[in-house]
Amino acid sequence: MKRYKTGFVLGKFCPLHKGHMFLIDTALSHVEQLYIVVDNIMDDVIAVNKRIQWVKKEYPETIVLTQSHPLPQDPSETPEFWNIWRETLCALLPESIDVVFASETYGERLAKELNAEFFMVDYERQQVPISATSIRADIVRNWEYLSDSAKADLMTTICIFGPESTGKSTLTKQLATYFGSPYVDEYAETVIRSKNGDISFEDMEIIVRGHHENIQSAMAVLPPILFIDTDAITSKIWSNELFGKESPVIEDYIARQNFSHYLLLDVDLPWQDDIHRYRPDNRRDFFIRCKQELDSRGKSYSVVTGSGEERKQNAIALVKQLLNP
Repeated sequence: MKRYKTGFVLGKFCPLHKGHMFLIDTALSHVEQLYIVVDNIMDDVIAVNKRIQWVKKEYPETIVLTQSHPLPQDPSETPEFWNIWRETLCALLPESIDVVFASETYGERLAKELNAEFFMVDYERQQVPISATSIRADIVRNWEYLSDSAKADLMTTICIFGPESTGKSTLTKQLATYFGSPYVDEYAETVIRSKNGDISFEDMEIIVRGHHENIQSAMAVLPPILFIDTDAITSKIWSNELFGKESPVIEDYIARQNFSHYLLLDVDLPWQDDIHRYRPDNRRDFFIRCKQELDSRGKSYSVVTGSGEERKQNAIALVKQLLNP
């Protein structure tokens, strides 16, 4: 039998990390019913609905709530600070609370306002030496501390995109090596080589489906950064280029590939022939179509120029800006 009937945890969970989870797990070990209030802050960097989703996904056995509007965050803001919080929480919570769990000293006063006991959890941060502020300052370095639900949403996915013979595959591998991240190869090349370059319209569906499945497998590992060599938009352009039409499933796959950013490679490299390349003379037109597709779909993208090491360094700089806005 649990020690308490009802317990309470308050937090921003911005983002939800293992320190928060240690607090919640401790609370769950002592109460029959745990209420978690996700603080609704107007100017927070992560929307309250997203933070609520993370907590609910990790702790479906709890009741997760939020107040309807932002409240003051420090007693120095108003002499009515504790009255505001007490009245808000009493109206929000469906029953009285026996114990308040917190990792900070405010919890003692909050428990008093709710006529509950106070249970301090890991105040010195010895169990999980991290804070949400530290994670936000360098999310990649502190990735291991995030909850899986937060990782799935905060993962940075970067698609290397553009016409053929612009160094997409080379740059994808270079970026993955530099950032120590996984990458997804272009699946079209695998299909084209297996057909000795003689692909049919029916192969376009095989290409987009196989590429999407490989992307999903790579994302399931929850890396902080994932580089992807081309996407379904490329397949759409090529399908129209080679066959004058597109498979009806391509748009479905495009909708499901919601990447963080695209690196659109310029056609400022010399053409190099290969079995999976078809159009040496109209790469500029193809580049324009790629750009039009990204613009029309509202995709976030940057154009990468330069040759050799310059191209690589330009791309690295763009990714660093993306990771540290």
